[in-house]
Amino acid sequence: MNYRRRVTAYIVGLGAAFALVVLPGFARSQSANPGASSGAAASSASDQKVDDATLQHVAHAYVAVRHITNDTKERLARTQDNSERQQIASQAEAEKLSVVKQEGIDPQQYNKVLQMVQNDADLQQKFLSYVNSPGGV
Repeated sequence: MNYRRRVTAYIVGLGAAFALVVLPGFARSQSANPGASSGAAASSASDQKVDDATLQHVAHAYVAVRHITNDTKERLARTQDNSERQQIASQAEAEKLSVVKQEGIDPQQYNKVLQMVQNDADLQQKFLSYVNSPGGV
């Protein structure tokens, strides 16, 4: 049970970090195109279901994003130069967005599915089985 709580905390933390750190540029592009998303769609996100294929794609992207995040933290810890830190962070953001898009998912869908995983214990269990599967997802 303690392991499950740690994993849940990790997913919540990484999901929040992804949304707050990775997607500011995406959010800016969406604000320039206000018709891209509606409040009704956002409020109904909790009512929607996710199919297994999408969950697998999100899990695969999640593993790659987690790797990029860990690598970025290590690289940032090795430098004190602000311009280099900014360059590292920008590069990481681009890599994360690329990984998510390569899985055939848009960043909003990725974040929505991670949020659904955080809020649904059964979905979380299935997601973790994909994340932890031997040989990748």
